[in-house]
Amino acid sequence: MMNHIMRFVRDEEGATALEYGLLAALIAAVIIGAVQVLGQTVSQTFTNISDAMTNIGGGSGSGGSGSGGS
Repeated sequence: MMNHIMRFVRDEEGATALEYGLLAALIAAVIIGAVQVLGQTVSQTFTNISDAMTNIGGGSGSGGSGSGGS
């Protein structure tokens, strides 16, 4: 019985798997956080570009002031 307990105490295979699992969870959390922050930044950038383009065009949605050209 004591041999089984000592073998269990010395066995590091489960601990290694647990460490890899914790590391993977930490990496996933960092990636999720980065994507959320960058996603908000990119979204705001596209909103700014859209607003700037709307202001250039006059915001009327007419598509320009050309004569139609023939």
